[in-house]
Amino acid sequence: MIGLQLAFLVGGAVVVEVIFAWPGIGLLVVDSIFARDYPVVQGVIMTIAVLVVIVNILVDIVYTIIDPRIRLE
Repeated sequence: MIGLQLAFLVGGAVVVEVIFAWPGIGLLVVDSIFARDYPVVQGVIMTIAVLVVIVNILVDIVYTIIDPRIRLE
């Protein structure tokens, strides 16, 4: 469940950063969207997507280590 919540955490960070005007990746994306700076938007979205994929892979690996019923054969 922790791995799946990462995407929601990043999405929530965007909302919080915009509302409270905190500098961060969420505010960068929103400012870049309004400025039509598409390479920055693409780069940030790609970075977030890669981070989510890596965390999900790590969660799957840890799950196979923790649960003895799941073994790769």
